[in-house]
Amino acid sequence: MLISPLPGGRLRLSFPVSLPHPNLEKLSAEEIRPLIAAFESFRPHARPRLRLMLEAPGATGSGLEPAAPWELRLREDFLSRFGPALLPMPASLETSRLYLALKLSTRYMDDGIREAAQELFSAPAFLVSVSLSVLVYFAAWLAPEPFFSKAFAAALTVRLSLLVGLVELSRLAVACLRLHQESEAAITPQELEAAAERFGKALGGTALRVLVVVASLGVPQVLPKVPEGGLWSLLSTLRHAPAGGPLLESIASAQVVAEGSLIVTGVAVGTSAVSLCGELAVCAMMDGAGGDSGGGPKLSTRYGKPHTRQNPPHNEAIEEELARREATGHIDLRKNKPQQNASKVDVRDREPVKGVGFRKPDVSSIRPDGVRHNTNYVSNARDLQRELDAFESMIRADPKAIHELYLLNGRLVRRYVPPGVSFP
Repeated sequence: MLISPLPGGRLRLSFPVSLPHPNLEKLSAEEIRPLIAAFESFRPHARPRLRLMLEAPGATGSGLEPAAPWELRLREDFLSRFGPALLPMPASLETSRLYLALKLSTRYMDDGIREAAQELFSAPAFLVSVSLSVLVYFAAWLAPEPFFSKAFAAALTVRLSLLVGLVELSRLAVACLRLHQESEAAITPQELEAAAERFGKALGGTALRVLVVVASLGVPQVLPKVPEGGLWSLLSTLRHAPAGGPLLESIASAQVVAEGSLIVTGVAVGTSAVSLCGELAVCAMMDGAGGDSGGGPKLSTRYGKPHTRQNPPHNEAIEEELARREATGHIDLRKNKPQQNASKVDVRDREPVKGVGFRKPDVSSIRPDGVRHNTNYVSNARDLQRELDAFESMIRADPKAIHELYLLNGRLVRRYVPPGVSFP
């Protein structure tokens, strides 16, 4: 992540696009059962109030029934932390189409998260909190450049962005808003089921974890029974510190700008800003003016010297990927060093392109199963053919390794996986 001071005591936080971490893409029921118990204890046991009858507007499922006292208390708590709802709020969320569509969506979720989601979404208080998250927090993402002026929502946005990235957050917001629009427009059970199916298939493990955190943090009456650190552990697979800790309490506002960065106010610049990234997150501090007073971009060098000082995002993408691999047990972490095979022996292409036989992968490591994994990034589309030539050359030099080529925005260009090797 790049941090750039701006006039007026503001900071620009720029996040590289990255793939979801595989450890976050699955969620077990055991991880969320303490949270389920807390939500279940919040709502008194009663007969289900929701029936699938949507033949006409105003029928059950439209949310016109009065809300139960427990729901009103939960709603008041949530709005006090996040601010007013940005989409129309039904009289009762527990009997709304949105609530029912969320409940139906679990049957369409991936195997790695379905069991946990079904247990979570069987708790009415949790489902009401998720519904509130859609109407209050994720609705803010409807704006071309979403702006969070409530301090709690602003700090939460920064914290989530540090842990999962802006792209993952925006994708989840789009999926939530589409579900709201389609469920509100549904007249028949079949239409509601179709909306639920689209949402369920769009929700990956990382997105579900984010949804759980947002819904839970809006209900402090529930949280005392589930320590906040326990909640954040759902997103902290990479061993980050708690993404800023007390510093986030000072954030006054956060705005998502068009190029995919956050403008925040209320955080001191300098070393305190760097600590926003947590203990092991990768950051680069820009001096704002780009002069020599701060030495220019302060590039991450945990895994080796800067790849290039002229392209900080490229260097940070390399450092971030190596941190992910180290966290998942990879060894022999190499940054921009000559290509080696799994036996740590230098290898070369016997059919060199333009006389270049040796290559230097941006990222190289050995997986826990002993397979070498090489990755390169393309910063400039004009260099794509050159990088494709290098990619083929690296495969010829070591056909037993995994090779990948990405654009710097996270888009996969090519991947080679040797026969008999599992990926991911």
